[in-house]
Amino acid sequence: MWAEQLTSVLKGRNPITAAVFDESFLKDHKPLTNVEFVHVKDLARDLPDGSFDYIVGTGILCHDLYAQNLQVLYRLLKPGGQILFFEANYWNPQVFLKNLIRPLGRWAGNAKCQIGLRKYVLMKVASQQGFVDIDIIPYDIVHPRTPRFLLRALRSLAFILEHAPGIKDLCGTLYIWAKKPGDENAIRPKGSLAEHQSLFGSTSFVIPCHNEEMNVGPLTDAILRYYRPYVHEILIVNDNSRDRTAEVTKQIALTEPTVKLVDRKPPNGVGRALRDGYAAATGRYVLTMDCDFLQILPEFRDLFDAVANGYDGAIGSRFSQESLLINYPFIKILCNRGFHLLANILLPKRMRDVSNNLKLYRAEIFKSIEINQPGFAANAETGLKPLLSGYKIAEVPISWINRTIDMGVSSFHIRKVAPGYARALARVVWDAWLNSKKNSDPGRQA
Repeated sequence: MWAEQLTSVLKGRNPITAAVFDESFLKDHKPLTNVEFVHVKDLARDLPDGSFDYIVGTGILCHDLYAQNLQVLYRLLKPGGQILFFEANYWNPQVFLKNLIRPLGRWAGNAKCQIGLRKYVLMKVASQQGFVDIDIIPYDIVHPRTPRFLLRALRSLAFILEHAPGIKDLCGTLYIWAKKPGDENAIRPKGSLAEHQSLFGSTSFVIPCHNEEMNVGPLTDAILRYYRPYVHEILIVNDNSRDRTAEVTKQIALTEPTVKLVDRKPPNGVGRALRDGYAAATGRYVLTMDCDFLQILPEFRDLFDAVANGYDGAIGSRFSQESLLINYPFIKILCNRGFHLLANILLPKRMRDVSNNLKLYRAEIFKSIEINQPGFAANAETGLKPLLSGYKIAEVPISWINRTIDMGVSSFHIRKVAPGYARALARVVWDAWLNSKKNSDPGRQA
């Protein structure tokens, strides 16, 4: 099942070794592109050391020899390789009872060696084995036996509960990510994700930046690595930074002519930066994004797939059924869900998450939007107004991963930006009501 899902997501481009512990699974599995199924009797002997970029799995580590397993996984990874596992959380009430009352666990189907994993103990053990950048997060509060017809409604609530202080520690699963020291970029092939020839040379990337000198270089390198054939230009909109954002951009532009600087004058504001960026864009399409989206760049492929399939535009949705949020602030989730609840009640369109700055539209759509909000709330306007104007917009699942320490600090503060989002929604609702009234007035139509 894991191999099938990974092959689908990766479109068969990445070679996958599917380690099968029960030999009977080798007989009936369906053939999958670029997947080799291997019967593993002894993990330490049957797979070659230092041969994998990633090792992923679920329900593999949660037994009493997990320290030894982590040691073997470390040896199997290349330098810079990573593990990603989803394992039973010891503090989940059901898992806790199974661990506490062993006969109950055996009755429920647990093996004798099966245990729940404790976050901080696991973090200590993984560190002792040599892993770095360890991230262990309680994840997924929806019970696996939940009836399918309830999943959509419960998933919306789960986004909140999975990040609520105290409650999140009761989630059924631990998201476990860790890295073997080393430079992963040195050993990993740098493949292009640009597959649609109709979009070659089509897209202006508009990136508003305020004090982002540490991110501009890695971000532009990654955009060109994954999507160079699509790139018409990369516009770094320097929003009156106090650091060397402008100087770093000019230096990059000396060797990479597609990178261009849009240097703004005061006053600051994301909305103002977006207006200037859209006005300067000359591509057929515009992809607007934040400077800290480096880790999710491979997922942009799905945005391009949407417009290649006939949509006028696509929005990266962090709150879809397939989205993964890592360290998303709880208060921001509450505000985001409250905003979209009101929008769905007050407006005639249904939406999941249109208020972020990850959108790929035909250029004329961005250029026709009247952006009234000077700050972050402009992102709500660029999401809501095209939908209400009748454009065919897709919401594409996207992950959200909080900034790492080497990426600097975000200037987004909920107390400062919330009033702007409220004003933006009120203005859009008012305009929508006026338009509906105008269209329904027979006298005006005549």
